Amino acid sequence: MKKIFISAGDPSGDAHGARLMAELKLMSPDIEFIGIGGNAMCREGLNPLVSLEQVSVVGFWEVAKKYFFFRNLIKNCARILKNEKFDAFIPIDYPGFNIRLASFAKQMGIPVIYYIAPQLWAWGEGRAKKLADVTDLLLAVFPFEKDFFNKFGIRTEFVGHPLLDNPDFINNPGNADKNKNLIAFLPGSRKQEIVKHMPLFNSIAQILKNENSELEFGLSVSFTISKSEYESYLNKFKDWQLWDDSKSLMNKAYAGIVKTGTSTLEAALCNMPFAMVLKTSPISYRLGKRLVKLDNISLVNILAGKKVVNEYIQSDAKPETIANEILSLFNNGKRYDEILNEFSGIRKLLGEKGASKHAAELIIKELNW
Repeated sequence: MKKIFISAGDPSGDAHGARLMAELKLMSPDIEFIGIGGNAMCREGLNPLVSLEQVSVVGFWEVAKKYFFFRNLIKNCARILKNEKFDAFIPIDYPGFNIRLASFAKQMGIPVIYYIAPQLWAWGEGRAKKLADVTDLLLAVFPFEKDFFNKFGIRTEFVGHPLLDNPDFINNPGNADKNKNLIAFLPGSRKQEIVKHMPLFNSIAQILKNENSELEFGLSVSFTISKSEYESYLNKFKDWQLWDDSKSLMNKAYAGIVKTGTSTLEAALCNMPFAMVLKTSPISYRLGKRLVKLDNISLVNILAGKKVVNEYIQSDAKPETIANEILSLFNNGKRYDEILNEFSGIRKLLGEKGASKHAAELIIKELNW
């Protein structure tokens, strides 16, 4: 049996990792996968060391509070990498953890093939040398990343974006199937994001309901979070419609409010104009503001090279302001159509479907399988 250590730290990485594993098994069926991932990767045969919920945290302060957990997990992973014979280590994004683990793998002579490049172009250019030291091959999902990482001596290939391998995103949905009264709310897939975003979302929804009683409010609830975590927030606004499938919700909604991250790119692929929000701990916000070197943090705006959707961050995330932005998307048809045109351009930037297969082919070639 061939053996791969693979590590993803959030639901997006879990979904991308699962598709990569499926493609690798098609090309080389005798592979054993050990590492870190969620339900999707486990369905593809991952032998998990911890649950995804335990590692899926963001923010400097939030990670610091789990310092001893992560320190022990790193030690355990390093011990397994040392004691078992692995053909490769495949880290998937999640750089704070995975770059450290890649360093151990590299010391032990295990090839490191990094899938979904860390977004060092946004916040951590200084870490590029470290990434170069521990990575044999970097598989990038945005076209501009190849040139960025190559200049640091990191052998990089653009494979396309694996979101386009998801049937929910393959076709560009038309507005004919949209519910013209439905607003999507995506607070995030981590408990800390629910705590930060749901009070804001309740206030926004109440303002919008007062303005237009015909509006409907779809709330994306994550499978990684117990429904009980939402209960206190659901009791404060009674008109929430709960959706377990965020992609279906975004494909159906006319407009939405989306927390920062991959979900903003998913919203664009679902043709859903939106307002981006981010609320985090004060410490994480101050440290992040010092590190991030970009004018915008939404992936949609970064890829477009300009502000396509409005971003509401920390103290700027006021219920009245965001509610007015959503109402403007309903009332200003010209602006709505302009945003849809920008989304179409972003879709073209991401390439064609088949990123997971392309990545698997490059991994097989790199390992001479």
